[in-house]
Amino acid sequence: MKTLFRSITTFGLAGVLLALSGCATRSLVAVRDSGDAHFRSGEYDAALTDYKEYVERRPTNPYVHQMMGKTYLKMGQTGMAREHLYQAYAQRMEDDEVFADLCEALYADKKLDDLHRLLTARTMDRGRMRDWVLRATYAEKLGDKDEAKRAWLTAAKVDEGRSVEPQLGLTKFYMGVGDRERARKRLAMAYYLEPTNAEVKNLARELGEIVGPTYGVMPEEMMGTRPTQPSASANGKSEDR
Repeated sequence: MKTLFRSITTFGLAGVLLALSGCATRSLVAVRDSGDAHFRSGEYDAALTDYKEYVERRPTNPYVHQMMGKTYLKMGQTGMAREHLYQAYAQRMEDDEVFADLCEALYADKKLDDLHRLLTARTMDRGRMRDWVLRATYAEKLGDKDEAKRAWLTAAKVDEGRSVEPQLGLTKFYMGVGDRERARKRLAMAYYLEPTNAEVKNLARELGEIVGPTYGVMPEEMMGTRPTQPSASANGKSEDR
């Protein structure tokens, strides 16, 4: 009889423990990490389920709202993407990645006036190199060549010629408008900054340029120093006007 009682008690306790373990709630970290893993794998429905669970339990996490926005964007639900990215941006206004994601959502959702206002305010308020690069990028997407050129040149100027990104942007811009002379000049400046950059090498091949140790030219925005000419093919005016 005692043996039977002990067996029933043991079985009952094990059942309770099993039931409790089955009802255990995942930690928020586990939920977020699961969502991120699904997102990286392209399993957007599963990622969204995880992120929704997270915001139901903690509604104010800007990173999760950002990831929900990115997930909705991948799923083509641009309105929902915009809403969640606005929530993330409201808490992380200085975060360049959040801002770029919000711009992408506004563009995808065809909220072009909102996008223009946001980019204009960003460049007026902060005016950092990356802000101008983003403004130039969307001006090109929208077919505004004059604005794109001005924004790329401003990006290079405020950066003082230290980063390859504006120089590459100008190279591709000039290639796109058929100005191969200025494209070669900007490519030489990009090479000066990052001679091993794969995109620099690819653009050199497109332009028929042979790059080497003497090809690079100091960007003209760098400490106000005017560049020397990189090669015979890059001769021309040093100012972009």
